Amino acid sequence: MPSPLAGVRVVDLAGYIAGAYCGALLAHLGAQVDKVESFEGDAFRDMAAGFQSWNLGKRGVVLNLRTQEGREALYRMVRRADVVVENYRHGVAQRLGVDYETLRQVNPSIIYCTNTAYGTQGPLASTPGFDPLFQAMSGAMEYQAGPGNPPAFLRVAVSDYAASLLSAWGIVMALYHKKRTGEGQRVETCLMNTVVAIHAAEFLFRNGVPWDSPRAQGHPAFLGQTLGVDATHRLYPTKSGWLYLAIDTPEEWARLCNLLGRPEAAALWTEAGGRQDVAVADVLAGALAGRSAAEWVRLLQGAGLKAALAPTTLEQSTSQDLLDWGLTFDVESPEYGTLRQGAPPFAFSDTPAAVQGPAPKLGQHTEEVLLELGYSIQEIQAMREKRVLP
Repeated sequence: MPSPLAGVRVVDLAGYIAGAYCGALLAHLGAQVDKVESFEGDAFRDMAAGFQSWNLGKRGVVLNLRTQEGREALYRMVRRADVVVENYRHGVAQRLGVDYETLRQVNPSIIYCTNTAYGTQGPLASTPGFDPLFQAMSGAMEYQAGPGNPPAFLRVAVSDYAASLLSAWGIVMALYHKKRTGEGQRVETCLMNTVVAIHAAEFLFRNGVPWDSPRAQGHPAFLGQTLGVDATHRLYPTKSGWLYLAIDTPEEWARLCNLLGRPEAAALWTEAGGRQDVAVADVLAGALAGRSAAEWVRLLQGAGLKAALAPTTLEQSTSQDLLDWGLTFDVESPEYGTLRQGAPPFAFSDTPAAVQGPAPKLGQHTEEVLLELGYSIQEIQAMREKRVLP
């Protein structure tokens, strides 16, 4: 069976993470994604591992969009495309002649997705931005650290990845609308939108003021370095490794106390909901230090309780778990050999996701795409001589 977006053509003018990964997600869904770069290429090409992940399954084209001939080649691509994706700083697409107003004259039914830092309106529209700035501005760094502690930087680019997911989702919704009506449209998101979206509960207001909830108040104090929402949703050090524990009810707490050999501690969390967090944390810290994290996970999960190891990314990425869960796959790269990567983040019973190959080398498919567009070998050579192509 074909993949969900089989037959959909995407012109990908995007780079970095927030823009580029959106195109990779569409490629996972079966779309043909042609990544158009300048002679210098995507600024993140030097980040080889990341670039491969963010550009998986695309074809690579290089065009000099500062030349009329380069723009004309792009317009040919757009005429046969369904989607254009870009994440230029606001105003750059207009200067290059690849903005929505221009491209919808080329293809009136085009879906044009733009992904910027602060959106296309307001005083910050032309200001560049990247993930750590939005982690800071959104309150995520302070929220992660807890009141009274220095803000904590999250090394996973949460706003970038979430922006990619939201952009891809918006494009798919626009394709659904187009299938019903034949109409294209502009789809816009930005990193500032994204950090609000991924803090949905924290940005909830009631009668004009922030909702007065425990989450909005921030985290309780540290237990050493074991930060968590409360004593029963927290990281704890063990004899070997770290354990994340999630206990949600007095009944689960009582069951855990029996497992720990401390049944009397069940009284620290009453059926009425009252809980002595400091005393609960002391019980857990003392008991959990006696075994390894792996032993505790086995015992706790065996008792129907929620717990997880807290490995490094490297440890998890090389674990048997990912293979057992079907969350990795191999592709062959002409540059790097066999690459094992994370599988597409969705599964369909009848229209499987598509693994289309590795990220392209810079300009790898330029001639192939131009020939498809009707250019002759002679015309392609002339374009190289004029520095329209590398």
